[in-house]
Amino acid sequence: MTPREKAEDLVFKLLDKAKHPYKDVTFEQSRLCALICVDEILEANEKISLKDLRETMQTNDILCQLTDNAMYWQEVKQEINKM
Repeated sequence: MTPREKAEDLVFKLLDKAKHPYKDVTFEQSRLCALICVDEILEANEKISLKDLRETMQTNDILCQLTDNAMYWQEVKQEINKM
């Protein structure tokens, strides 16, 4: 899923009134909630990255995966901000 598709998916999941009891959620509220979710993912990824870096400096694959993951979620956040 591209970052733009993931951004739209997150925002519109929060807007899907059939799946949750909050019937009066606005687009802007949904967008802000999606940003909070992405910020939490980015923060958790930073903590994991530092821990893994300390423990596995020689393992380039893990570092590349963590970097790719962080870059992906940063792009998702940028796409949500464009909405």
